[in-house]
Amino acid sequence: AVVSTQSGHYGRGSCCQKKTTDFDVFLKQEGCTDGNHLWGDPSSKKEAKCRYDWHQTGDTVSFTVYVKNVKPDLSTVICNPVKLELEIRFGENEVFNFKGVLNGIIVPEKSHVGFFKTKVEVSMRKAEFFGWNKLTVD
Repeated sequence: AVVSTQSGHYGRGSCCQKKTTDFDVFLKQEGCTDGNHLWGDPSSKKEAKCRYDWHQTGDTVSFTVYVKNVKPDLSTVICNPVKLELEIRFGENEVFNFKGVLNGIIVPEKSHVGFFKTKVEVSMRKAEFFGWNKLTVD
């Protein structure tokens, strides 16, 4: 959020201590990486490798990415009956991407995502009750 105080100083919130009276200078300032907002160019991101794994039960397939300091509001998880896509943002502009065609069919309406301290878990309900030999089709 852009904050304009009564004194005419521009800033972006309580975590950003950079202030100026010149709006053009304000727009050119480097971004803050703390707080609940992204200050800076959202397209500037560092591709990162994260450890991930999957497991299944009779009616569920779970895909887990092990990562700390996730920014759920900036992350994206998309799944349809046969495809899973993730863009997980974490740390200081780091991003983990995963795209795959699933080895079976899922029911997206009965699937969910959990963002936890040390992982992101996508739990997908299988459309058919049978075991998958791998998560994705190569």
